[in-house]
Amino acid sequence: MYAPPGSTVPAGRRRRGGTSLPKQPERSLVSALPGALSITALCTALAEPAWLRVHGGTCPRQELGVADVLGYIDPKLLDDYCVNPQTILLLRVIAAFCFLGILCSLTAFLLDVFGPKHPALKITRRYAFAHILTVLQCATVIGFCYWASELILSLQQQHKKYHGSLIYVTFAISFYLVAGAGGASILATAANLLRHYPTEEEEQALELLSEMEDSSETFPADYDISNQFQPPPAYTP
Repeated sequence: MYAPPGSTVPAGRRRRGGTSLPKQPERSLVSALPGALSITALCTALAEPAWLRVHGGTCPRQELGVADVLGYIDPKLLDDYCVNPQTILLLRVIAAFCFLGILCSLTAFLLDVFGPKHPALKITRRYAFAHILTVLQCATVIGFCYWASELILSLQQQHKKYHGSLIYVTFAISFYLVAGAGGASILATAANLLRHYPTEEEEQALELLSEMEDSSETFPADYDISNQFQPPPAYTP
């Protein structure tokens, strides 16, 4: 069946140089930004030596952190009753969970930036599993920090510098950096979970339309696809 010369060709077949079809990229820069902040905060917390501040005991150190128990341990920390073996173990556990938090946050950041379309990676990114794990790691670190502060406080109360010394242990900057990293990961989680995603049927329709658009662009710029529907010339005897 032939179309008259003046008939209108469907818009989908003549789409060239106009607006492209709407696509749904898997990248999410809105959630990648707080993810980057979370990575930075956790790395800074590990590098910063100040996790806990001690005042009033026999320990000459005013600040303690995970850097004091990674690798070589100064024997004076034990001799001056700054820490005990249980506190050393807790601080090492805190460092391990910080490394896990950095790994989870980095994974989430890469998924948000590159937006892979593999089904497993797509589900992991859309439901913010890596960001949620980062929040859990930060909450665990905060809990262990509180436990370590209670142990150090008890140790200092047993070994007062003076009889009436006021002893207290407070949190330092690294503790608040970890808390901030957890808050940033919560924002990244909300950005992923609150974003609208197309259904599976809508995704298949978008892919099909995109393939049709790409195939239509293989024709030359001055080619009118309606020419192939022109009727044959009139019969002459």
